[in-house]
Amino acid sequence: MDKVKFDLHRIGYNYVHDNVNIDRPCGSCDYLFLYLKSNVTILTAEGEVTTTEPSFMLYQKGFYQKYYDLTGPFVNDWMHFDGENLDSFFREVDIPLNTLMVIRDAAEISAMMKDLQIESRQQGRFHHEILNSRIYVMFCKFSDIYHEEIKYSDKLNRYRRTFQEVRNRIYTGSPQAMQMNVNDIAASLNLSTSYFQHIYKQLFGVSAMSDIIKSRIEYACYLLSSNSDPVSEIAFRCGYENKEHFTRQFKTVTGYTPRQYRENRYHTS
Repeated sequence: MDKVKFDLHRIGYNYVHDNVNIDRPCGSCDYLFLYLKSNVTILTAEGEVTTTEPSFMLYQKGFYQKYYDLTGPFVNDWMHFDGENLDSFFREVDIPLNTLMVIRDAAEISAMMKDLQIESRQQGRFHHEILNSRIYVMFCKFSDIYHEEIKYSDKLNRYRRTFQEVRNRIYTGSPQAMQMNVNDIAASLNLSTSYFQHIYKQLFGVSAMSDIIKSRIEYACYLLSSNSDPVSEIAFRCGYENKEHFTRQFKTVTGYTPRQYRENRYHTS
């Protein structure tokens, strides 16, 4: 990929209009990224489309920009920008230009737009570098989320945020996370254990139990290399009531017993 450079011109976050009626036949002489939080009729490469749910649009420089809603209020995030090698960048990350894109779980992108707006008002030695890197990361993240969503069915997309939050909790390394089990997680979501496991595996490609074990062993590795607590105490803190079970599972995952792992870490540190 050629080196890409972004030059932010203007940005708005959660911008509220009484109504909106944009009509720029020659575009705005720069790129325009829109997060349409209200229904609107918008011109795309396929013609005019009326949105029925929050959507995104990335207008290419010079493309006819037209979107309107005269009933109001209209709410959106927007960003005007230019730069170097942008068309090739958007091809590389596979974000379609001048095409309406629906992302049902767009909170993360909107949060990034908010951070960009805040940074746009800052000063500092590395201000432009920070803006450039944040815009780059936002579009990479947008591409990941967009292509993940279009890959899944509507049913799976309904569960994506909730299950991602569950997965994040599994890997927090907290005492509560070490005690998590599949049955309790499923019950907390009002799902049967088998259905929960089915959805989890479809979303993440691994079983929930595999993630729970991996999280426990990762935390055990941290404890073994950072203190001299007995292995039995570490096993208990990682959610194992039986030291022998912990030792067997630890060796299956790492190739070492807990004691061997600790000795090896001390010898190489």
